[in-house]
Amino acid sequence: MRQKRQYKMMRFIVSLVLMALFLPAAPAQAAQVQVNPAIRVGLYFGSNALPGANLLNQAGSGYRFGYFDGGLQFTQLGYTSQTAISMVKTQNVWYSSGQYTATPGSGAAVGCYHLQLPGVYYDFQSAQAAASLYPGGFPAWIDGVYQVRVGAYLDGVSAQAARSSLGLDGAQVAGTSGGGVSVVETGTSRILFQFDSTEGLWLGVKPGLDEWTKTETIFRNNVYYGGFQYQRSGGDLTVVNVLPMEDYVQGVILSEMMATWPVEALKAQAVCARTYGYWHMLRRKHNAAGFDLCNGVCCQAYRGIAGMTDSSRRAVEETYGEYLWYNGSLTEPVYFNSDGGATESAVNVWTEDVPYLQGRLDPYEAAVADQIEKYHWTVTFTRQELSDLLSSKGYANSGIVSVSTQTSATGNVVSITFTDAAGKNFTRTKEACRTLLGLRSQRYTVSGGGGGSSAAVPSVSYYVEGGGTLASLDGVYAIDGSGDVGALGGQTYAVTSSGVSPLTGDASFSGTASGGTSGGNTFTFTGSGWGHGVGMSQWGAYAMAQSGHTYRDILQFYYTGIEVRQP
Repeated sequence: MRQKRQYKMMRFIVSLVLMALFLPAAPAQAAQVQVNPAIRVGLYFGSNALPGANLLNQAGSGYRFGYFDGGLQFTQLGYTSQTAISMVKTQNVWYSSGQYTATPGSGAAVGCYHLQLPGVYYDFQSAQAAASLYPGGFPAWIDGVYQVRVGAYLDGVSAQAARSSLGLDGAQVAGTSGGGVSVVETGTSRILFQFDSTEGLWLGVKPGLDEWTKTETIFRNNVYYGGFQYQRSGGDLTVVNVLPMEDYVQGVILSEMMATWPVEALKAQAVCARTYGYWHMLRRKHNAAGFDLCNGVCCQAYRGIAGMTDSSRRAVEETYGEYLWYNGSLTEPVYFNSDGGATESAVNVWTEDVPYLQGRLDPYEAAVADQIEKYHWTVTFTRQELSDLLSSKGYANSGIVSVSTQTSATGNVVSITFTDAAGKNFTRTKEACRTLLGLRSQRYTVSGGGGGSSAAVPSVSYYVEGGGTLASLDGVYAIDGSGDVGALGGQTYAVTSSGVSPLTGDASFSGTASGGTSGGNTFTFTGSGWGHGVGMSQWGAYAMAQSGHTYRDILQFYYTGIEVRQP
């Protein structure tokens, strides 16, 4: 009996563990959120990983070499006073057009074969002193031990020949593991330091020779705060920027808004960027790749700190550590370029109904519409182009003859239906209403089309009181042009101000339906705004700031029921 009870208890514990693994992540509470934590931002990774990565001091001088531990605390292993250095993979690379590449060329070559001298050294200084006695000598930190190596040869035969010519008979030809990285003086074959660990550590580089100078470093024509981490597993380098959250936020607002915008708009963006970044960091989306956030739009645009202004600095400093909260939990404050007149509820664009991401009419954006590129837009398809596009997306059809839409309470399209010549419907909802056709937003109307439909089109008009929807056509009647009353059923069409559309009775959405089948051989989509339309409109923030609103006003307008504060 005792063994049976123990077995049942073990099964219960295992079931609890499994439940915990598959439950969604709990919202982050204030106690879990730090002010200004260190974060890792992936700059080059995956298919964009680099054979070599150059750094150039802009503010501060020299560099320290080491590694970042699990808490992103830096352990120093070495240093250099050089102002221009490059980190290269420990495979053969060549310097060409300002970068190190894996393509053989006539520029300086850094080979992956070295001569390793006997013995180990207590610290970097003693290894560096010993290395200086040999041409091409350099200190190396290999799995926790300082060594001295000489040369950077392209093959083992060249290394063996050098051992004889240099009189280093006691040296061994050595390489590194798939995680090895060499630090070289940019543009040369001279190795300054080599790092290799088979225990999960990666080379870290901190610009500056102390912690007192706020360094600024040029990497790939952009300027960055913070340090860098270089990871590899047999191939090219994953380059990661390691820096405090507040410095990261400075880079995001410079990438997501113009630094010349009103400071209150920049402050609203700073709070959004800080909160959005922390929210995604906690979900460990890129943890397997060795960083917290990427620098692309799947996280947030981030291109460093070039172009800082007094306004952008103020935006970060005057909102220091502030996040957006809803009912005591950290939010995911999504944002976008412009709403065209109204934002949209998250449930009508994606899947989840998020209480603080509710659509609302926007009275501010219109005041600056003439400053927004392509604010008003049109996209026109011929019937054939639209039919071919749908076919390419997997919706085989006999030629599209009509397009109809349903809109939300704020006037954005939340359902679009295509009808072909055989009367077959293809309905797509939510974000697919724009992405399927490559439209700039979900705020648009459809006109045009015409001819060729084999489906009967009754002469009926309809109106749903209050902008509601029809759960079905059961019990629904229409009055025709002669005044006769008849029940609706089967494939039913309605005539709208812009044409003819199928009346499907979809109860999923509220609002009105519109569409068209007449007006020629084309369908024209006429809209405004750009982006998914959920959360904060960046141009709306600009307009509100221009009219005297504070960043808190802006955030409280675009996010329902939130508060702005530090943890």
